[in-house]
Amino acid sequence: MRHAVSISLPDGIFNQLKFYCQKENANCSETTRRALREFFYRQEFSKVRSKFQLEAKKAGVHFTEEEIFKRVS
Repeated sequence: MRHAVSISLPDGIFNQLKFYCQKENANCSETTRRALREFFYRQEFSKVRSKFQLEAKKAGVHFTEEEIFKRVS
């Protein structure tokens, strides 16, 4: 099921969206949906990351983000 949502954008953001969509021959609705999906993904990732950082700190695990990146890459 789909739902229509009406939003108000400041001129600057609207112009950026319009320019991007014209340049990429993209649909504004799909571009906005993609942006919202990415926003929600990042929000959830941030929550999970904070939780694991707290658990790691409690367990005495201290790695920099660079060390973690090297270990998982």
